[in-house]
Amino acid sequence: MQKRFCTCGFMVLVDYIMNSNSFACRIFSAGLKAGHRVESCPCCGRPLDIDSLR
Repeated sequence: MQKRFCTCGFMVLVDYIMNSNSFACRIFSAGLKAGHRVESCPCCGRPLDIDSLR
């Protein structure tokens, strides 16, 4: 898993999965609700998108 950060600075973990011809990613909380898959930042509520993470 790779550490990434929301624009607010909250750390999340990204897991990359290889499909037949492409990659997909799953984003997990690293702090609050650690280990749970998330679609929005647990800290600020913004939707999480792999392209917007630092």
